[in-house]
Amino acid sequence: MEGAGHKYIMRGQILEVSGESTYLCIGTKDGARVGQELGVFRFTKQPSHPKSQGVRFKKEKTGVVQITGVMDEHMATANIISGQVKQNYIVELTP
Repeated sequence: MEGAGHKYIMRGQILEVSGESTYLCIGTKDGARVGQELGVFRFTKQPSHPKSQGVRFKKEKTGVVQITGVMDEHMATANIISGQVKQNYIVELTP
């Protein structure tokens, strides 16, 4: 059984950035393959409007990475292609 930590919390998270390389919490179980390009996104909390309920977040694309190696079901390595890539940002497959 897949742990909730990967499935709901960490999936797609950038775990570490070192120079032009990064470790991603995305692997074979998520369909990751060498050569795929992934968009990098950050989420920022937005001020609430008095009439709205709950917290609002803005999703902003900050860069692109390309998978260079798939380590297992949950981990991959990637090179930074462009933009700003930081730990705890999220990656998603770009169509």
